[in-house]
Amino acid sequence: MVVRGDVENRSGKNYNAVAIRIILFIKNIPVCNTVCVINGLPNGRSKTFEKYIEDLEYDKVGKEITCYEVYTESAY
Repeated sequence: MVVRGDVENRSGKNYNAVAIRIILFIKNIPVCNTVCVINGLPNGRSKTFEKYIEDLEYDKVGKEITCYEVYTESAY
């Protein structure tokens, strides 16, 4: 399974790397909890990220995912 998205830096600072936490749920049960690191994110720019999740097969669980959380875990 692959998770794709965009992250935008509106912080006023340039970052060498940004770690994004991705949690996928089926109902209220977390089935995936992983981190994606995006390198080189200057202020005012956005970047597309893509994270391959080896433990999940889209055909088996992808359509059952009911919600997700994506948030910045750290930036440096």
